[in-house]
Amino acid sequence: PMDHFQRDFFLIRQAEYQPYADSLGPGTMTQGDLADPNYFDFISFAQYATISREIVNPPAVFEEQQPVEVEDGEPQQFVKVVVRRDPFLTNNVLSQKHSELVGNSILDKLNEKFGDTASSIPKIEPGSRPDAAKVLEAIKQVTNLFLVSGFALEGSAAILKEGQSEKDAAGTQFCISLTSPATLWSGQALKSKKPSVANDFMLKTIRALLSRAGYTVVDSSVNYVNNQEISSFSII
Repeated sequence: PMDHFQRDFFLIRQAEYQPYADSLGPGTMTQGDLADPNYFDFISFAQYATISREIVNPPAVFEEQQPVEVEDGEPQQFVKVVVRRDPFLTNNVLSQKHSELVGNSILDKLNEKFGDTASSIPKIEPGSRPDAAKVLEAIKQVTNLFLVSGFALEGSAAILKEGQSEKDAAGTQFCISLTSPATLWSGQALKSKKPSVANDFMLKTIRALLSRAGYTVVDSSVNYVNNQEISSFSII
């Protein structure tokens, strides 16, 4: 239920904010400002710590407190609503579905913002399964757009191992490195907790990109070395 999520989100923010702020030092973060990378990093941690808690065996039918419209100046009111989840969204697919929704949302936003510019992601026909060179070109441009959007200071993408297929890029292994990404602290903090879902926004976006191209990302991992986030994966 969303009201439970908001409650737990608040409690996690309340418990974790001051230790995080103290670790940064006074004056280095503006609370409430999502344009501040340090605050964005913290909120991303709190969101995904909450999601990871709520997504484990949630009820398929539940009551939720939802706000109702009131006149200006009137106190907010709520009404109980019975929510029934799509029966096809079983608990064991919720993490995957979440990642798909987030990845597609980011990819759609990048296409909306840059699609008609010289910085657009190279066009790949749906389900066309292009060769590794074409896939790498698209991955590199997504990485560039993350940099242009201020998500990281530097970034690169490369092929680690060529696939054996003669007709497409199946079996190819790729690597994406981001220097000082906006989720550097939160990504490491969440990884130490072994979350049900992680804030690996780059990997989620690449999954969406390659899914539309007809590929499936497998054997993926996200690791942190000093100030770098390193995502590696293969495609089939």
